[in-house]
Amino acid sequence: MSNTTPVRTVIVGCGMISAGGYQPRCQAYPHRIELVGYYDQDEERASALAERNGGHVYKSLDEVLNDANVEAIVNLTLHISHYPVSLAALKAGKHVYSEKPISIRTDEANELVETAEAMGLKLACAPSAILGYVQQNVWQRIREGEIGDVISAIGNFGGPLEHWHPSADAFLMHAGPFRDVAPYPLTAMTTMIAPVKTVHGFARVAVPKRILHQGPRQGTEFEVNEKDHGFAVLEFDAPQKAGAHGFIYHSFTVASGIPPYEIHGTAGGFSLQAHDDGRGIKKFTPRDGWQDEPSPPKAFTGLDWGKGVADFADAIRSDRNPRCNGAQARHALEVCERIIESSDVGRPVDVVSRFRAPQPVDSVAPWEDAS
Repeated sequence: MSNTTPVRTVIVGCGMISAGGYQPRCQAYPHRIELVGYYDQDEERASALAERNGGHVYKSLDEVLNDANVEAIVNLTLHISHYPVSLAALKAGKHVYSEKPISIRTDEANELVETAEAMGLKLACAPSAILGYVQQNVWQRIREGEIGDVISAIGNFGGPLEHWHPSADAFLMHAGPFRDVAPYPLTAMTTMIAPVKTVHGFARVAVPKRILHQGPRQGTEFEVNEKDHGFAVLEFDAPQKAGAHGFIYHSFTVASGIPPYEIHGTAGGFSLQAHDDGRGIKKFTPRDGWQDEPSPPKAFTGLDWGKGVADFADAIRSDRNPRCNGAQARHALEVCERIIESSDVGRPVDVVSRFRAPQPVDSVAPWEDAS
């Protein structure tokens, strides 16, 4: 008989998205996830989360990894810490769910994927928005041929980060908009269409010096190390003879009015959020143009950070591949890395990695309590 108990999980990294996103949404699925503790280099932040609903406050990462009661971690550390923390957890025999990007470099992501496979562990990674009821509804309709053969997609996400995020410097010094936010449309595109096989990127550092406008370090000036503005043309490894292509725009300098995510076919198209569930659907037909549709009944309005972790927990208990799996996250990271490379060398660049296509969400989703 399979084990159906909740997966005993520790959140590592207790900043903004832990307190405002992951903790409350993971606790919304107690039949899948048991948050047994928290660790952060700033112990006060870990204690603040533990005080809400209980849980052990760990003094070090080693204490987490040496605790035999802990089955999995949710890695919500800074971008540059995703790889070393996830690798240490996997080597300690823990399953890992990581915030995106899975790492900063593709070679690091390769090591994470290979280590998880060698250890027989589950490796999953945000973003999990593709699990939303809006996104799954659209994907099902595409598979059923409602918009004909898919021919293209576009994606957009970004804006001047330092005007609202107190740690914008960490994003602009270590990740940039491509590694940080491009995974939203890229995950949707590579799920609904196919992996990317070639990219042609154009990226630059548009504003090399910036000032934090929010938080306790307000007024701090910092230098931008990663390209903060750009776009790319994508060619998908699609089965149809004429192929399929994409366009993504990502900037921490200028917010664009380009739709967050559109996917186009020979008989119509859909426009929706690649980041949030529950924001409705727009459908295009040659006869009626763009028409609004409501979100499916069970849609969560916003980003449900817990869905990906709940699916990951179910994958552990069911011994299956998580839908938001490490190999697809590795592919999204490589696409971003190749976009920067393409921009630097001034020509298209091939993407090497591939991944096993994720399974659609069942009629009863893993986060739904069917008991």
